[in-house]
Amino acid sequence: MAKAATPSIFVSLAAANLAAMEAQASRVSGSPVGYELRLDYLREFSNLESHLHQFLLGLHYPQTIATCRRTEAGGQFEGEVNQQVALLQAAVRAGCQWVDLDVESVDRAGTNVLRQFQPAKIIVSYHNYRKTPPLGPIYRRLARLPVQAVKIATYGRLLRDNLKIFRLLKAHRGRSPKLVAMAMGPAGIPSRLLALRWGCPFTYASPGNHSSAAAGQLPSDIMRAVYRIEHLDRWTQLYGVVGSHASLSLSPAMQNAAFQAKHVKALYMPCETSRLADFMAFARQMGFRGFSVTMPFKRGVMRYLDWIDPLARRIGAVNTVAVQNGKRRGWNTDAAAVVEVLTKRLRLRGSRILILGAGGAARAAAYALRSEGAEVVIAAIPQDEEVARRLARGVSARAIPWAAAEGLEVDTVINATPVGMPPQVEAMPIDLARLRTRVVFDMVYYPLETRFLAEARGRGLTTISGLEMLVAQGARQFEIWTGLAAPRALMEQAVQQALGHSSAT
Repeated sequence: MAKAATPSIFVSLAAANLAAMEAQASRVSGSPVGYELRLDYLREFSNLESHLHQFLLGLHYPQTIATCRRTEAGGQFEGEVNQQVALLQAAVRAGCQWVDLDVESVDRAGTNVLRQFQPAKIIVSYHNYRKTPPLGPIYRRLARLPVQAVKIATYGRLLRDNLKIFRLLKAHRGRSPKLVAMAMGPAGIPSRLLALRWGCPFTYASPGNHSSAAAGQLPSDIMRAVYRIEHLDRWTQLYGVVGSHASLSLSPAMQNAAFQAKHVKALYMPCETSRLADFMAFARQMGFRGFSVTMPFKRGVMRYLDWIDPLARRIGAVNTVAVQNGKRRGWNTDAAAVVEVLTKRLRLRGSRILILGAGGAARAAAYALRSEGAEVVIAAIPQDEEVARRLARGVSARAIPWAAAEGLEVDTVINATPVGMPPQVEAMPIDLARLRTRVVFDMVYYPLETRFLAEARGRGLTTISGLEMLVAQGARQFEIWTGLAAPRALMEQAVQQALGHSSAT
C-alpha cells in the first residue's frame, strides 16, 4: 500500500457503482486530493475487494477514506453492522488507508469493532442532520475511543452554528485524536471554507456536477480556485454576502477574483441566514471588514449602521457595508451602477426612462436616475401598484398601471423584475413590439442573454445585460472596501465562468 501525506481536501464520491465514482473522480482537477468513498451508495457489492483494488489502481492509489454509513446514521446502507464491517474490511484490503465508522455502529458492536480494520487508520463519526447541539460532550465521548480521528458534522440552521464549530476546533487544536468538524447545509458553508484555518487537518468537498454527498458541500475546484482555502490564515481579512439565498450568489466568484488579482489577502464568502441579527453577530465575532447585503435585508441592515451615505438613506436600502475604524458604514452601489451603465449609452438629464417593477432594484434605479435629472415612469403589476405609487411620490416620478406601459415612447426601458430568470426563461416582462424605445436594460443576469434582450437585439436596439450591472455594483463595493481600482474585466470574466459552471452542473 503506497504511503502519502494526508491531503487537505477529501472529495466525497457517492454513486451507485464504481464506474460512476470513477467518472466523478475524473472531474476533479488541480492539486492532489484524497477521496472519501461512500460505499453505502453502491447497489452491488459482489467482488468488491477486487473491483475496488482496480479502481484505486486506476487512481494511482490516492489517500482514501472508506465510508459505509448505515441508515441509522443517516447513510444509505440498509444492512447490519457485521455486513458493514465486512465491506469496510474489504476496502482496507483493497488499499484504503482510512475507515470512517459511525458512532451508532460502535455503540451497537462495542469498541472492539475498531480493532478489526488494521492497518487502516480509524475515524469515528457523529452526524446530526437536524441541528447543532452542544458539541463539547460529543467530542469528549468520541475522543475516548481508540481512534486516530474524530469527525463531528452537524446541521447548521443559523450562521451562529459555525461559531460552535469554531470554538470546538479552537479548544482542541493540536490534540489527539485529530478533530474534523463542520456544519452542514447552506448556513454551514463558512465552516467548510474556514475549516483548515480553524485547525481541521482536512475538510470535505464534492466533485461537482450536483453530486455532493452532504448538504453544503462545495466542489473541490471551487474551494481551491475561488476560495483558496489552503492559503487562508489568521491574517486573511474576511468579507461576505448576507441574504436568505446567499449560497447561490455569484458575488464570491467575482470578489475573490478581484482580491486575488490585486494581491489583497482576503476571503469573501456566502453567509446564508433567515435572520439578519444572526449574521451581524457572526460577522462581529469573525471580525468581518465588510459585506454585501442582498434580499431581504437591504432595508433592515440600516438600523445596525453608524453612518449611511445620503443617497442610500433616501433610497431606504443599503447593499454595501464597510467596517472602518470600528464603525459600520453603508452605501447603495446598485444606484451608482445603474447610472454608470446607462451614461455609456445616453445622456440621462432630460431622458425618459421606464422602470418595470417596484422592488429594491427598481427603487435604487428610480432614485439614482431622478438625481441625474431623468424623467422616470414606474410600472408595477396590480398587486404592487400602491408600492409603485409611493415610490413615484418619493422621487417625483409617475406611476402607471402595467398594462399602460406598452404604449409609451421612452428612451430606455429597465426590467427590474425577476421575469426572464429560471423558471421563467421564456417569459418577457413587456411586449417590445408595442413599446417605442432605444435602449433595453435587463437587470436579470442569469441567463446571460434573456429572451427580452435577445428580442431587443433582434430589433436593432441597444441592450444592457444584468451582468454589466452586477459587475458595476460589485466593482464599486471592492473600491469602497480596499481603496483600489477594481479589475472590472477580470471580475466580469469570473462571473461568466461561475455562470458557466452553474449551467454545467
